[in-house]
Amino acid sequence: MDNPQEFDDILVPTDGSKAARDGAAQAIAFARRNDATLHALYAMDMGDADYVAVPSDIAQTRRRLEKKGHTFVSEIDDLAADAGVDCVTTVKANTPVEAILEYVDEHDIDLVVMGKRGRSDPDKPLIGSITNRVVGSLEIPVFTA
Repeated sequence: MDNPQEFDDILVPTDGSKAARDGAAQAIAFARRNDATLHALYAMDMGDADYVAVPSDIAQTRRRLEKKGHTFVSEIDDLAADAGVDCVTTVKANTPVEAILEYVDEHDIDLVVMGKRGRSDPDKPLIGSITNRVVGSLEIPVFTA
C-alpha cells in the first residue's frame, strides 16, 4: 500500500457559512496531522457593482466586503492558532472560483478543503455550484466537509 499523500499547504476558502466553518475545522485537522501551513481565503465578489453603482458606492461596498472577509479569515486564523497550526490569511477581490484557482496556482497548494455548500446555495442537495466548479477545475485533491 502506498503512503498517503502528504500536504504542505492547505487552502480553506471561506464565506463565513456553517459549511465553510466545518471545512475550516477539517482543514485545521489535516494541517495539524501534516505539519502543514493553512491558508484561509475570502473572495470579495463585487459582482455587478462596477456597472450599477456610483464610484462612492463601489468604494463603500468594497470596504464593507473587505471588513467582512477579514473577520471570516481571522476566525479561522484564531482556530488554527489554538490548534498550533500556522495560518496565512488573504482577502482577495475576485469571484470565488477564480480567487480559489488563482490562489492554488500562485501558492503551490496541495489540498483544498471547503464546505459542500456556501451562503449562495445552502439548499443544494449534494454540493453547491462554487464547490462543484472548483472540484471540476483542479487536479489536486479537494475535500468537502
